[in-house]
Amino acid sequence: MAGASSVQSLDRAFDLLERLCYSHGGMTIGALSAETGLHKSTVHRLLSSMCARGYVQRDAATSIYRASMRLCELSSSIVDNLDMVDIVRSPLEELGRQTEETVHLAMQEEQDIVYIHKVESGSGAIRMFSRIGMRRPLFCTGVGKAILATWPDNEVQSVWQKSDVRPWTEHTIVDERAFAREIEQVRSRGYALDDEENELGVRCIAAALPDYSGRATYAISLSAPAGKMTDERIAALLGPLLATRDQIAAVLAGGSSRR
Repeated sequence: MAGASSVQSLDRAFDLLERLCYSHGGMTIGALSAETGLHKSTVHRLLSSMCARGYVQRDAATSIYRASMRLCELSSSIVDNLDMVDIVRSPLEELGRQTEETVHLAMQEEQDIVYIHKVESGSGAIRMFSRIGMRRPLFCTGVGKAILATWPDNEVQSVWQKSDVRPWTEHTIVDERAFAREIEQVRSRGYALDDEENELGVRCIAAALPDYSGRATYAISLSAPAGKMTDERIAALLGPLLATRDQIAAVLAGGSSRR
């Protein structure tokens, strides 16, 4: 019976914590008691335990309880410990089968992106020169621009200023104002384009993989020779790319949010 009682207390504690997480401005013991049907003394006891562990905070002036940032800290640790390649391997292989284009997973590292996974084009006739471990600047790659578009403007500006901004091709954006406009376009579209900015003859379409906070350090892309990657082809690839992005992002964000 003691075990059953412990499980019941744990279930009640999670119920209280979830209600605090989704409340705007916090809740009083009375409000939590009314919503859950729990006695005020039970609510107080459970909240006191969660306060002691740092998961809940109490405003001494108003006696309002709020969920603390401790949960965000734990979420960040979980995301940091995820093996991204294991998470994305199956979805990216399926994306490659659907599109028959080269698929990349890249991660941000300082002012660069690093390719950490690749699915070769299903056509077999064309191979992208990219390789696992290859490093390129954030500012001139589709995956890099997709990642930066999830960051605040001041951080994007900082990356630009720290980067070795130079024309990798005749299409590379090397003007800071033009680059800022490009990032705004990525934000409004929800995806990024690399229009032969990193490598002549290659175009790609990319989407960031945001974590629970909406910020990304990873992105995925589809790449093909410019002659094949027409605007019409990009439009056709957009649906599969964004569907794959959403599938992976749901895992990174902890699944579907409760409303």
